This record gives sequence, structure tokens and C-alpha cells, in this order.
Amino acid sequence: MNKIFFIDTVTTGMNPERCSIYRIGGIYTEDAVEKERFEFRMRPFRNARINEQSLWITGETRSSLLVYKDESDAFRDFIAFLDDKVDIRNPRDKAYIAGFNAASMDVPFLREWFRRNGNERFRDYFHVQTMDIMNMSAFALLHERQGMPDFHLETVARSLQVTDRSGAVYDCVENARLSLGIFRKLQERFGTGECEDTAPAEGMTRNF
Repeated sequence: MNKIFFIDTVTTGMNPERCSIYRIGGIYTEDAVEKERFEFRMRPFRNARINEQSLWITGETRSSLLVYKDESDAFRDFIAFLDDKVDIRNPRDKAYIAGFNAASMDVPFLREWFRRNGNERFRDYFHVQTMDIMNMSAFALLHERQGMPDFHLETVARSLQVTDRSGAVYDCVENARLSLGIFRKLQERFGTGECEDTAPAEGMTRNF
């Protein structure tokens, strides 16, 4: 059984060590079948660097973040959620993390969140490989890329004929839904295909 957490995070900035997650949400799947949606909201850790634009995209303010749980309490809830899905006593029972630009953004923040809360078991829950939907989509859209205005999640979803965002407000679960939709499109396109080796072209190697 393939367990995948399609995850999206919202953070107070771009630096995982100095900035904080304040929302994490997504969709948990088994063999690409949706099983559960989730979202956790939390206050940034003390002295976290906060970029005002990072709050603007979700309509949050510094004051509105104060109503959420302490990040350590949210982390305990998140671990309880993971423990219900993954048996860390079984080294074969791990899940993948998937998401749009997840390898560069979400996973570093998740790892730092674990570290800051004294939990060294990130690798017990998750495979080391990240299913980065952005990078996976780049191959599928190889020939269309030059004509695309950008490579944002919504643009990629439209290009692959995935239902666009259902609302205007930034939503982690909605982003995860788009990533899951793209993942399924990629499965349809490449999942059952076969590749055949071809003879190398003669005299086509350029040495520099």
C-alpha cells in the first residue's frame, strides 16, 4: 500500500530556521485514494521572523495568529495524526510526502518543525524521497512550458486539465487537492506506459 500525504504549508517567511509554519494542511491517501483531509493552525514560535506579505496571502495578521494553538501543542496533535496512519515500529510502514514545490519549501520546514520540537523521527514516518509535483509536472509539460506564463500550481493544474481552485482564499487543503489531481493526471499519462530503448545517434555527441 502506498501512503501519501499531499501537504501544503504556509509560513512566516522563506527561512526554515528563522521562520515558522503557521498553517499545514492536506490530504492523506492510500494507493491514490483520498482517505482524510486535515489542517493544523498554530502561533509562530517565539521570536520567529514574520514577513507581512506571508500573512497577507491568507488574510492573517499578527494579532489573528494569537488565537491559534502554541506550535508545540499543534505539533503534538500532528504527531498523533501521523501515528494513526503510520506505524513507526515497522520500518516498512512509511509514507511519502507530496506537494507542489514540496522538496524545496514544505519538507525543509517540516524537518525543522520536528527538530525544534525535539523529535528526531522524521525519517521513521516518511520516505527520504519527496514526490515534488512541480518537478514531476515539468516532464509532462516539457513541450508546453515555453508557452506558459508561469509554472505556478494553478497554471500547471489548468494546463493538465485539473479542476481549478474552488475559492479565492488561500487554502492548504485546496492546494493539496490540486496537487493530488495533477498526480492522478500524471499517473494516467505515464503510469502504465512502457519505454523502449533506442539505438544512440551516431556522431551526435558534443565534447566541451
